[in-house]
Amino acid sequence: MSVALFSQQSAKPKVVIVPFDAKGVPQDEADVVTELFISEYAATGKATVPDRNSFDKLAKEQSFQASSWSDSEKIAKLGKAINANQAVVGQIMKFREEIIVTIKVIDINTTEILSSKTERLKDISQLFDKIPGICKELAEKSNYVPMQYKVGDEGEGGGIIFYVSQEGFVVYDGMGGEKICHYLEMSKSTLGVSNWAPNKDYINTFVEIGYGKSNTYKILNYYKNFSLTEENCAAYRCSIYSTEKASAGEWFLPSRDELDEMYKTMNKTVISDATENWFWSSSAYNDNNAWEQRFSDGGQSYFGKNGDGTNSVRAIRAF
Repeated sequence: MSVALFSQQSAKPKVVIVPFDAKGVPQDEADVVTELFISEYAATGKATVPDRNSFDKLAKEQSFQASSWSDSEKIAKLGKAINANQAVVGQIMKFREEIIVTIKVIDINTTEILSSKTERLKDISQLFDKIPGICKELAEKSNYVPMQYKVGDEGEGGGIIFYVSQEGFVVYDGMGGEKICHYLEMSKSTLGVSNWAPNKDYINTFVEIGYGKSNTYKILNYYKNFSLTEENCAAYRCSIYSTEKASAGEWFLPSRDELDEMYKTMNKTVISDATENWFWSSSAYNDNNAWEQRFSDGGQSYFGKNGDGTNSVRAIRAF
């Protein structure tokens, strides 16, 4: 049974539209603006936007209020709960005879303002026609993520950066969760040699970038009743790896395409301390074999998954 191939999904930030705050104008009018913003921001195609009910429920559970946007700890906590990258925060105020609307897009992880817009209007109804253009402008400006690292740098987890994506890519955890990341880092040294798994059986894994973590979870979950060791399971060897900066569980066995990116940028570094030139990926090929890659020339093949043979293992991490 061969592994089905899927095209890499285009990563988009997950953006929550916070209910607009009203000062001097009716709250129901601000609510209308909020609903329009949710619809139009999603229509830009540049972001994934959860519905308002999802946000309201989580905000209530976290006792999160409009004033909480000045508290970076509360923002980070809410962002983690809703798995969002950015938030649109707006305020509609009446000042003398004018309606002033301020809108900011905030990076939930850093609380940095990514983009902002201010409109001065005679009547709030004038805002309705402007909302599609405002959403497009804010989304385009907020879509840029400045790269803090380059290939070869030490990563957040203490590894070596081998893959950088300005656009970002989706990382799947195998349990239904997903996260947009921009970097892949690998362990600074080869962890040793291992069998792919304790026995032969097919596991539904994938080959694309973003699936290594999911594959690793599926392998560990499938063999949870076995006595896993670093020698009999490459995914297990990666899952227990840790550094001073990143805990065990954050590292995983790369997918076939993630392994290929490692070869493209860091092959000499990788083979410098490897006792075997072939490296395992976390992507199964069929019941009996899994994808592997030779780091002397980049050749990809498939090899016996159980005790038929061993390959070198390098752990990676996404952020």
